[in-house]
Order: sequence, then structure tokens, then C-alpha cells
Amino acid sequence: MNMKGGAIVPIALGKVANEAIESGSDIPLLLSTKLTPPRLGRGILPRPRLECMATQVAERRLSLLKAPPGFGKTTLATIWADSLASQGHTVAWLSLDEEDESIQRVLFYLAAALNHAAPEIGRACLSLRAELTFFTMETLASLLINELSGYGRPVVLFIDDFHRIGDAVLVGALRFFLQRAPDLLHVVFIGRRELPNALLEHVYADDLLEVDGYHLRFALDETRDLLRKAGVELEQASELSAIQQGSDGWIASLRAYLLTPQINPGGRPRLATRSICILFDELMQSLESSSREHLYQLGLFDKFSVGLLTALFGAPRARQMLSLLQQRQLFVSALDDSETWFSLHPLFRSYLKNVCIEQDEAAARDLLLSAACWFAEHEYWLDAIRLGLESGHTDQVRSWINRCAMQLLEQGDFTTLVMLEKRWNLQETDAPVQLTMARAWAMGLALEVEAAERLLAEAQSQLAHGKSDASSPLHWEMQALRAMLLGLADHNERSGALAATCFEAVQHRPWVTNVLLNLMSCSHYHASRWDVFYTLPPNLRDDRQALNLLFHDCYRQSIQALAESSQGRIDPATECLHSLLARIEKIFALSLNRPNPALLALPQALLAQLAYLRGDWQLTEYYLAQCMDFIAMGGFLDCMAAAYCTSARLQWRQGFAPRARRTLEQLDVLAAQRNWSRLRARVFLERTWLNLRDGKPREAIACSHYLLGLADEVAEDGSLDRLVYARLGSLWLALNGLEERAGLVEEAEALLLELRARQLQITYAELALALGVFHCLQGNSERGEQLLAEVLEVTCETGAVSVLQDLPVTDLYGLLDGKVSDQWWASAEAVLGEKLADDCTVSACNTALLDLTVKERQVMNLVAEGKSNKQIARDLNVTPETIKSHMKSIFAKLKVDNRAQAAVMLQTG
Repeated sequence: MNMKGGAIVPIALGKVANEAIESGSDIPLLLSTKLTPPRLGRGILPRPRLECMATQVAERRLSLLKAPPGFGKTTLATIWADSLASQGHTVAWLSLDEEDESIQRVLFYLAAALNHAAPEIGRACLSLRAELTFFTMETLASLLINELSGYGRPVVLFIDDFHRIGDAVLVGALRFFLQRAPDLLHVVFIGRRELPNALLEHVYADDLLEVDGYHLRFALDETRDLLRKAGVELEQASELSAIQQGSDGWIASLRAYLLTPQINPGGRPRLATRSICILFDELMQSLESSSREHLYQLGLFDKFSVGLLTALFGAPRARQMLSLLQQRQLFVSALDDSETWFSLHPLFRSYLKNVCIEQDEAAARDLLLSAACWFAEHEYWLDAIRLGLESGHTDQVRSWINRCAMQLLEQGDFTTLVMLEKRWNLQETDAPVQLTMARAWAMGLALEVEAAERLLAEAQSQLAHGKSDASSPLHWEMQALRAMLLGLADHNERSGALAATCFEAVQHRPWVTNVLLNLMSCSHYHASRWDVFYTLPPNLRDDRQALNLLFHDCYRQSIQALAESSQGRIDPATECLHSLLARIEKIFALSLNRPNPALLALPQALLAQLAYLRGDWQLTEYYLAQCMDFIAMGGFLDCMAAAYCTSARLQWRQGFAPRARRTLEQLDVLAAQRNWSRLRARVFLERTWLNLRDGKPREAIACSHYLLGLADEVAEDGSLDRLVYARLGSLWLALNGLEERAGLVEEAEALLLELRARQLQITYAELALALGVFHCLQGNSERGEQLLAEVLEVTCETGAVSVLQDLPVTDLYGLLDGKVSDQWWASAEAVLGEKLADDCTVSACNTALLDLTVKERQVMNLVAEGKSNKQIARDLNVTPETIKSHMKSIFAKLKVDNRAQAAVMLQTG
């Protein structure tokens, strides 16, 4: 390879280098493949956040790309090299291997790499020929330094796979060279371990760029784009989350997933493929046998600290294990900023665990029990219980449960208690009533209502045989549990009334107090009693018990966001949820545990709904991917409706109507299982919408009729939801010319008055839009345009453009053509027209840009700078015909006709 005009091009080695090769067997035979970066594959995903770091590489003396195998280090370095070459830098490349275990050989290859890039550099070193081994490192390095000093142009030297040679050789060959090289030299090291400290002695912190596995792992949106680029469309957003969680963004496992047939589509993704296991085998075989043994045992633990390792293996071995993991970049990540706790990549941990158990299962179980006891001693109960169960010592686990059941519940870890309750019935004749209540609370929160009722009756029986009376706090805690069960059954009015009675009766402990406040808040929200809603006391907070009270904070802030958004205050609702997530992140940054995902799913579901209201489909998809796996566990009807219904509408907009139907079917099953008639009404409204969108009138009529039946039922939830759904369904049918019920307009007008009185702005706008269009079609343009003007006002104030986007008619503009004033049309276009166009353009842009290769994207970046084909060809050191071929391919992929349109798409995307 040589540099001509700043570009990398493969050519024969320079004359001096060739003469050196021919001079005798003492000189290493130069392999040209070691001096050229590997060719980029066509399936490389553009990653602008990393590719743009090439600029920083050119500004730093030293850059370090370090990560375990399969993280795309060399690929990224190659992209940087191409980018820097196109900007006029001289770029040299050297790949090291196990054969380079001598200082002179490394320096000789270093000279060859620089000579390959610029014939003016490396001549003196290469001309030494057979005498090379007689010269000291300082002499050889000085020859290179002097030639670099006289070169006069920036040089970027990439040294790949530096981990393949020992630290002593690496330091011996490069320490003097790096310390005394001129400022125009920038060196990039790529490898699987830390760089020896001796090479960093004279490098200031701001002159060093470090990129590791944390930066290289794929973010959720990059994983999604990779799957889309490969033609994989997932059934549900939660599948993307499962793939991301299982792979932890490791590109090797994602590639393996794409190449492996999935036996159960929609189930747990197969990520630990044979190729991944072979990679792990090779990695472990490169370690000493004693190190391998203890690393296999480390796979038994989800997380570990120096304290735990010291207790299990002794202090010297603990320090050695941790040092080995970090120095060799063995898939280890710190879980906290202070680097006290660590974890291994889930696939690597699973591999190590399987080997450990296969080697000696009995020893593995003993080690699990020892670790469980250590966690219990430090009151990390979740880890103690999980490891204790894996070890098979259930009696020990029972004793721990008796000690920590209520603590687990109050921290929001009710799923652990539910799992234990189902695994083996925890009934014990001498179990305290407090333990029975903790189990009852847990089963109720998990929506296991029958089990919760049984346990509540058992606790009441225990209380009746004791000394407590009806005025005791324990009696009122039982009533509070009953109020919660009523709330979870969507009987919000009865639940709120009972919660208010309990709240006034006695002073409860903070956890129960917050349950009651949430139930009262939910009841007032559904009934739109805003004066009472906003004057309820806030939930109790205590920094010393932040984890214990966070559970209630998630529910209360979710209710608060629902109240704000329903009144059209979308910004405050969004800010409320973002603040909640930030607070959770701050709390758990100081904790070993992670938040219960079922709780995080509540605000994430609402954020997805709010993003969809604003027409931000990409952000909607992001939040859905986070919450869909867990939202059904939270027991909050309104958040479940937000997640599933938003997901169904987004799927339809993305062109996946069958998936949208299956999503609604899943929600209908949940609603039927829990006897939530209000949720079933929402499902049938969405089915009506979907059938109208898909041109299925008979199905739409059937769903709308079912809604009318649900609206006639006596509601105990305090809301107008079922009435609204029934009126909307009927109006949608009328707008599509399918059916017009007698008295529909009068019913809808009366309902609008009630919605306005309750200040439910978003719901008012949805109903007013349908009724306003219907009035216009019936010739009552004055009333129709009045309602439509109100809808535009709400849309403009809130940004909820999906209210207008989602009216299930084929052509809204066609329906209203000639039936509303030009002034209304102008206002509508100002509010909606540009937003709709922008959303469609950005969505199409992002999808099309994924099809570009890395080289085509580089060409496009130069096009965006205004360069001609000849200039681009000169920068990239290829022929103009090659650039024409690239441009033709780019135009076809982006579906544009000229360079300007392509440049705009690049900037938009």
C-alpha cells in the first residue's frame, strides 16, 4: 500500500523494501498483507457516532481501541483510516502477529509500514539489510524519527493486534520511538488488552483517545438498524429488547444471530451459537490452566466484587483474577462508577457457567451456597435467594425469606416473592402474620388476585386468633390491601373510597401510606376530580429509604403524567416522566441492584404514547422496545393500554397490519383474563380503527356494535372511557358511509360538553374531530368548522398531531374539500402539513441510508461538501469511472435523480 494524494492504494513494496527482502535470510520476509488494512465488507452498518471520531484521532498523539474479540475494532480503525486518507493525511497500517516477537522485527515492520505509506520514510532503516540485528533499538528508532521529522505532513500510524506480542517486546520496540517522535505522528493501537503503562508515560490525558467495548457495543437503535439492513423485521418491539439484552450490543453475537436459523421465531433469540462458543474456547485456551479454572467458576455469578472474590478464593487470587479480566479485556464491565462491582458479558458468563457445572457440579453448588451466604451476610437478599435456590439449599432460602420478605416487597422486588410462592407454597404453621401479609401484597401486585385473596383471608384468620383488634394498624393494612385489589380490578371509585377511610383511620408505615395515596390519586384521576387530585399529599420520600419508596413513586408519577396529558399538557407530562427515570437512574447508580423492569415499564409506556401523539415514531419505537416485555407485569391498566395500543398503531403505520392485529389480540387476552371491561372496550375501539384502515367494513361494524354493549354496562371506574369509545366507533362508521345511528350527533354533542367540563383536552379533540367532519358531511359546515377549529387549536397547543393523522378515513382532505373555509385549510396546513411531510421524509431517509455501503457513505459525505466526481476520485485515489459507478448505485438506493437531492437526504438522515 502507498499513499498518493492522501489515499490508501495497494501497490508493490518500495524499491528499498524489496531489496531488503532479497538480501538474505536474516531479514524478515515482509508480508504485504500485514501492511494493508483488511477490506471492508459490504454489510457494514454506518455508525456515524464512531466514524466521526476520526477527527479526534488526527488531533491526539495516541489513540487506543481496546475490546474483546468481535467488537468491530479493526473495522472501525479501517473506516478511520479511509476517512483520514480522504482528508489528506498520510496513513500507514501494520498488523502484528505472534511471529513478531523481537524488537528489531517490530521496528523493521514499522519502517516498512511507514515506507509503504510514504516512500520518503523508512528508507534508512530498511537499507540496513542483513546488519539489522546488530543495531540497537535506539538507533533504528532514531532513523525513523529523523525521517518523520523531515516529512512535513501529518502521519497516522495504525498498529493492529498489538496484543499478539508480549509487553516486553512492545515496550522495547516502541517506548523510545513514541516518546521522541515528532508531533506530526499520530499512532492508533488496536488490540484486546490494555496498553502497557510504559508506553503512556509521557502522554497527557487530553492527548490520549481511548475507545473500549463500552463505546463499541451497539446501542439499541444501532441493533435495530443492523437487523433492518439484514432484512430482519421483528414481530414485536420487545423482541428487539430481548436481542439487545442477550447480546449486550456485541456485534459478533448479533452477526451470529443473523446467520443462525431461529427455531422459535418470536421466542428467546439464539445468540450463543457454535461460532461464539468456539471463540470463547480459543480465548480460554490462551490462558494459563490455573486462571481458566477460576474464571470458569466466576461464570456462576451475575455480579461480583473484590470482597466476594476474596471471601471465596482469598485476597491474592481475587486481585489476580480481577487484574486478568481487566488487562486482557475478557468481557468484563464495571457496574458502578467506583468500579466496586463488575459483571461479565451474559453470553461469556453463560459459557463459563456451563463449563464449570460440567466439570464438577457438586463443587459448583458448594461455591454457589458460599456466595449466597456472603450476599445474605451483606443483606443483598435477591442475590442470596437466587444463588441459594441454584445451590439447592431450599431450607436456608426459607429462613432468609422469613427475614427479608417485607423488605423485598417494599423495594419493588415483589416478583421474587411471587416466584417463590409458585415454586413451593410458603405456608408454614408458625409463620408470622407479617410474612403472610408480605406474600399477599406480592401476589396482589402480580395480579394473582385469587392467591392474594386466599392469603389475605389466612392473615385475617391469624389476626382473629391473636390479640389485635379492629383498630390495630395491621387490621387497617389488611383493608388497604383489599383497597388495592379493588383498584387492580379497575373498581376505582370503591377502591379510592376505601383507601381514603384507611388513610384517615390510623398512622401507617410509609410503604402502606403511599399505596393508599396512589389509590386515591388514581380514583380522582379517572373521575377528573382535579381540585382533589392536585391537593392530595405527595408520596412520602426518604433518601435513606429511596429504594423502598421508589415503587410507589413510579405509580404516582405515572398517574400524574396521565392526568397532565389527558388535559393536553403534554410537555409537563413528558418532563414528569423524564424526571422520574432520571431519579431512578441516580438512585440505582449508588446501588448494587437494578430497578424492577416492570416498574420502569410504566413511565416508558406512557413516554411511548406521548411520543406517538407528537408524531415521533422513532422515539415511540425506542420506548416500546424498552417496556413491551414487562408492561403486563405492572398491573396498571392505563399503562398497558398505552403500550399495546400505541404499538399496534405504530405497527400498522410501518406496514405490518397482521402484527398490529396480533398485538391487539394479546391485549384482549390480558383484558379477558383480568376481567377488565374498560380495557376490552379500548381493544375493540382499536380493532374498529384497524379494520377501517384496512378496508374491512364488516369487521369494523361488528367491533363498533360490541362497544355499544360495553358502554351500557354499569361502570365502577369513574371514567367516561367506554362512552367515548362507543361514540368514536359509531362516528368512524358514519364517516366511512357504513352506518349512521339515530341520535348519534346528539349523544356525541352531550359527551363533548361532559369532556369539556372535565377538561379532557386530548379526548375532546379526538371526538370533536370525528363529529366536526361528520357535521361538514351533513351540510352543517358552521358547527363542523367550529369544532375543527377547536381541534386545530388543541393540536397546535399540545403538538398532538396524531389526533389529526389517525382519523380512520381514506382521504380527510378529500372529505372536507369545499366544505370548510380557506382560512381553516391554511391553519391546518400550518399546524400539520410540514410536520407530516417531515416525518415521512425522515423515515424514508433513515431506511434508505442504511443500504449504503461505507464507501458509498464516504462518497456522499464528499458530495455534501460540494466536491465534483474528479475531486472525489482524487481524494479517494480511484478513477472517476469508479465514482460514477458509486453515484449510480447511490441514486438507485436513495431513489433520487441528482447529487443535490442525495446530499439533502444525507443531511436529513
